[in-house]
Amino acid sequence: MGKALAIFILGVLGSFSVRGQIRAGQPLDRAELPPVLTPPPMLGVVSMSSTPLLLLGSQETSYGSLLVDPKEIIVVQVYKDSAVLAEMGRKAQNGVVQITLKNKKPLLKLEDVLDYFEVPPAQRQLRVLVNKHPVNSAHFLADLKRIAKVEVITQDKITPYRLSWDENEQFLNIVTVQQSLL
Repeated sequence: MGKALAIFILGVLGSFSVRGQIRAGQPLDRAELPPVLTPPPMLGVVSMSSTPLLLLGSQETSYGSLLVDPKEIIVVQVYKDSAVLAEMGRKAQNGVVQITLKNKKPLLKLEDVLDYFEVPPAQRQLRVLVNKHPVNSAHFLADLKRIAKVEVITQDKITPYRLSWDENEQFLNIVTVQQSLL
């Protein structure tokens, strides 16, 4: 995930939990961000269970599975306590953030991205990472311009967190444009 998107995500989460309000119809103001933005520690299992559900139109997605320019995102509505949450069930237990994009560009699902990069069928069964971080494949949406390449990798043996106990397990890693420049 790109640094700008990570800051946006953490900013939304910080604003969502600290201030309780996000202004609808406007991009997130950087002045509203908490002073220290540190990602949660990754200790074996990555869980985004305390984050609100993200809705882009009628499509459900998650912060780590959405690859778009954060400047394109406009927060439309934030639901914390309402009948809308009750209708959506358990997946909305931490709230819902409804967003839209400034430019109505098409976003591709994971299968479409893999088709574009001509990923062979055997590799499509691998677990998916974005910049070496696990994502929810079912919630994956991406602007194709944000993806530099798709590669097959194995887990670094000296990584401080484990994605798998199998040292030889392969993963399908989607590298974003910003990450490839680092």
